[in-house]
Amino acid sequence: MKYLLLIAGILLSLSACENNGGGEGGDPSEPLVFVSLTADKDTISPGETTKITAVATGYQITYTWLKSAGIITGSGSQVTYTVPPCDLGRNRVTCRVTDGNNATLSKEVYIVAE
Repeated sequence: MKYLLLIAGILLSLSACENNGGGEGGDPSEPLVFVSLTADKDTISPGETTKITAVATGYQITYTWLKSAGIITGSGSQVTYTVPPCDLGRNRVTCRVTDGNNATLSKEVYIVAE
């Protein structure tokens, strides 16, 4: 019985930890706002990586990442971008945020590979 009460208490505490910021849960009337899209480094050498971070607020946000070249790893609001040797030049990375009401906004950053 003691363990059953412990498990019930844990389940109740977990269900009360809904995260209303950063796209989880929240208020459906909250507007989608795409605050920023930034890269730690905007010029890198082939084989190097840079971290790209999207900051958005709204209701149940999802992130979609697109690129003109290079490799994107990760998901969510922060990814890692790598430039292979054959993709020298100015490469575009686009982040599209969509909220639970199907509103969509996009921003782009450019990473120069030299």
